Amino acid sequence: MLKILFWDIDGTLIRTSKAGLYAFAQATEELWGKSVSFDQIISAGMTDNYIARQIIEKAAGREARQAEIDSLCRRYEEFLPCELAARKGLVLPGVANILASLSGRESYKLLLLTGNSRKGAEIKLEYFKLDQYFDFANSAFAEQYEKRGDIAGHALRLVHANWGEPGQHDIFVIGDTPHDIECGRGIGVYTIGIATGTYSVENLQSCCPWWCVEVLPEPEIFEKKLASM
Repeated sequence: MLKILFWDIDGTLIRTSKAGLYAFAQATEELWGKSVSFDQIISAGMTDNYIARQIIEKAAGREARQAEIDSLCRRYEEFLPCELAARKGLVLPGVANILASLSGRESYKLLLLTGNSRKGAEIKLEYFKLDQYFDFANSAFAEQYEKRGDIAGHALRLVHANWGEPGQHDIFVIGDTPHDIECGRGIGVYTIGIATGTYSVENLQSCCPWWCVEVLPEPEIFEKKLASM
């Protein structure tokens, strides 16, 4: 039996001081010649594709085409490294210690389940020196998906393809928004809410996660909790 941990990125592992939104703003001005108020864009827990769709619909005043969404996301990825460097982001408390403790252990698989594209995830985690802990090849990214539930379904298919029947393993989805909890529950796995993003513990607990914390604890406490179900 494996313990398979699917981690969200933004608000769970790191904070980027809105570098992603600034990168989207740069890409929007270049491709659409317009600025968009991000006060009108829902971003917390959303996929890059969905954020891009909202931006284009605000800028164009019509439904976004898939090719336009793809183009905006690819240009966003190109602006992202400079925007990360321009802002004071951080690795969230407890993250580095837990990842270092679990990394390389045969009984654990450290994966990603994120609304970022694979390229966007690689850029962010490489910048914060967390990329070495994750198996990107078997992680679940936005890519062609706009809804987090669809990414979660893809994550479960990856588990089945690589490690057999998902039900024989303990699978966890770890994130900072109700969307993370809901998508984990949607595929029938354990969910862990961490209130290091824009949602409080109370907000997250209302979604009935398996476990909810203000911040990640020390590695031994985290491992003990994962072993307790």
